[in-house]
Amino acid sequence: MDNLYGKLVRLIKKLPEDRVAEVAELVEKIIDESKSSEVPECPHCGAPNTLVVKYGSNGSRQRYRCNKCRKHFSGATKSALESSRYGEAVWKQAIRDTIGGVSLDKTAASLEMTHATAFNMRHKILSALETAEGLEPTVLNGACEIDDTYVLESVKGKKIPEGYWRGPRKHGAKASKPGISNEQVSIMAGVSREGKIYTKTLNRATPSKEVVFQIFEGRIGRSALILCDGAKSIKALGSVAEVGEAKGGKGGFYHMNHANGYHSYIKRRQNNVSHGVATKYQNRYNALYSSAYGCDAEELTEAIYNMLIDSSGNFRKNIAEVKTLGILDLGQLIN
Repeated sequence: MDNLYGKLVRLIKKLPEDRVAEVAELVEKIIDESKSSEVPECPHCGAPNTLVVKYGSNGSRQRYRCNKCRKHFSGATKSALESSRYGEAVWKQAIRDTIGGVSLDKTAASLEMTHATAFNMRHKILSALETAEGLEPTVLNGACEIDDTYVLESVKGKKIPEGYWRGPRKHGAKASKPGISNEQVSIMAGVSREGKIYTKTLNRATPSKEVVFQIFEGRIGRSALILCDGAKSIKALGSVAEVGEAKGGKGGFYHMNHANGYHSYIKRRQNNVSHGVATKYQNRYNALYSSAYGCDAEELTEAIYNMLIDSSGNFRKNIAEVKTLGILDLGQLIN
């Protein structure tokens, strides 16, 4: 889908000068109509909207005053968008770009913002998805295919520190060791044939039985049948659910086609679209992959935007918090 915000900007630039004012007047009218929508309840004291009155505007946002607690607020107060100067259209396009795998540079250019702003917006979106998964943990039931895939450890966006175990490398580089090694990070995924997906990273190289139990603790339902490729660490989940070993091939019931398809999607997103993801942010992207795989993009866009404007406090995080919250630290690899 074309970026509608960027398309509108390009179209306005093509207008003759005497028609720009006409378009601006129409846009202002639309904004005024949107501000006349239903008044919200007070996010400070919870007073009903009958005790709330409109109180001017702040940029593109309608402001309100509560006649009970006398505090002022906007529709974004106490939400993740409280300090943002961008409105709904820009945020929704940033969300669409995140879901669709559009690069940060392209998002920044099309929305006419800096790379840093686009980065901060994207990570607020990713952080909201990770928070939402924690609030309502995914539980796998029915036939569930569990397996992991591997990506190279990455410090993308940061200078390689002095004394680090390796030097800088270009996109598309390969591990220095053959096979699975501690240069690689494990992305463990559980894919139920009912459509639920849970993805988590906690370790380098092949996960141990202890790590697998830690990842799937509370995530396996009583009715689950775990299908795996025979890995001992995953077969150990037989203490919490029935385990069946996949036989290979595309026919029959005991296969790993759903998990393999999801792994291919992850590899495509990380290697071909993002050109690598910093390992410290891997679980944020895992939350995105779990939500975006096979989804209706517009429905997910609306769901994420509603998280960001939620005033409950669950998703309210400033930029400083977003930069540090839930960062994955696997430690420096020592050869």
